[in-house]
Amino acid sequence: MSHARTQSRGFSLLETLVSLALLGILMVTLNTFLFSMSELWGGKRDQRLFDQHVRAASRQVREVLEASTSGPGAVGFVVKEVRAADGTNAARIAFTLADAGRFADWPEAPLPDVDCSLHADPERGLILQWQSRLELERDLNDVHETVLTPFLASLGYDYYDADLRQWKTEEEPAKDVAGTAYQKPARLRLRFARGQLKSEVILDLPIKRPGASRP
Repeated sequence: MSHARTQSRGFSLLETLVSLALLGILMVTLNTFLFSMSELWGGKRDQRLFDQHVRAASRQVREVLEASTSGPGAVGFVVKEVRAADGTNAARIAFTLADAGRFADWPEAPLPDVDCSLHADPERGLILQWQSRLELERDLNDVHETVLTPFLASLGYDYYDADLRQWKTEEEPAKDVAGTAYQKPARLRLRFARGQLKSEVILDLPIKRPGASRP
């Protein structure tokens, strides 16, 4: 009878205090863990967003260059001196698009046969310069520009030396041995930077293949 009363009396004050203390320690540990995880995840947020932007911008550059190899009359890209926005000439990757599509913000009605070029501006990023061959007073009008990404720091041009069997990266388009024409690079190096965040993407440049509508 006495034994039954002892079992049914419930927790003692000491047992209750010990249980509350253990529960408090568990809650503090759990909160510390969750806070640490959210801090770690939040600390990498900028890196994740930067990486997403790099992938999207690289894909956009690849798409616009591949568009220059598709369709009737497409010849792909060349490297030549083109008229820059400041009126000077500069060696750039140049190509023609049948339709500039979403890359062009026309002041009036859209026009076909759009001459384009790519260059890196240290202050503004990667610039797509474009102008239709059908624009009136083409030589007198300003060329149009679209910023493809504000986080491109520079462009590198990769050339493959078949004799030495090695790659060489140039900071400017290279000329042939005679020094009269620019060589086509095989790859482009897109160097992205935003504060302490940096990334480099190597793009194989598309080649126009006879009889192919897509590269």
